Amino acid sequence: MASPLYATIVSKSTLHVDAEVLITKAFERSVEEGMSLLFQRYYQPLCAHAVRFVYSQAIAEDLVSDIFYEFQAKRLYENITSSYRAFLYTSVRNRCFDYVRREIKPHFSLEDFPSLAIQVTQQPDTITQFEELYHDVEKAIHALPLKRRQIYLLHRFEGKPYKAIADELQISPKTVEIQMSKAIQQVKDFLRDKWLLLLVAQFLVF
Repeated sequence: MASPLYATIVSKSTLHVDAEVLITKAFERSVEEGMSLLFQRYYQPLCAHAVRFVYSQAIAEDLVSDIFYEFQAKRLYENITSSYRAFLYTSVRNRCFDYVRREIKPHFSLEDFPSLAIQVTQQPDTITQFEELYHDVEKAIHALPLKRRQIYLLHRFEGKPYKAIADELQISPKTVEIQMSKAIQQVKDFLRDKWLLLLVAQFLVF
């Protein structure tokens, strides 16, 4: 007799397969129908996946929306060899990594790393490293003082402006600005040793 865990795994796998078949048939009828079904099935899960890495709902939604736009504009649906789900999740992870790299790049200089000894040809295992980065960012945020963490999450995760946060927490907008600046610096310092070295190596490749 199959275990409940096995039954759950099989059930989820079947759902993914059924969704892929339905989407493929929809694209065969029309691009608009295929894109509509693809969006309904994957947009929200992809946004939830992206926000783990960029820690901003608004940024996650923008990144995922761009991917859907390119998927249709460049007719990428014609070249899917694995599955729509695998393609989209990989695209989201890569786009998030590019975003994080662009965000961090202006905040450091190669002079900060005089003992850098990484081969410029080194390529990251993006799937594994995204999972590590998610856990490390989560640790960095949880290490923030309670009020500072609350401000950081309200701004970066929920996309609230400083004035709205100030009103909600009954503090001044200037206090919010100062606490956000300290939070960003604290998170960056927490991640610096491990992740900036990796990102430096990636900058040297491009």
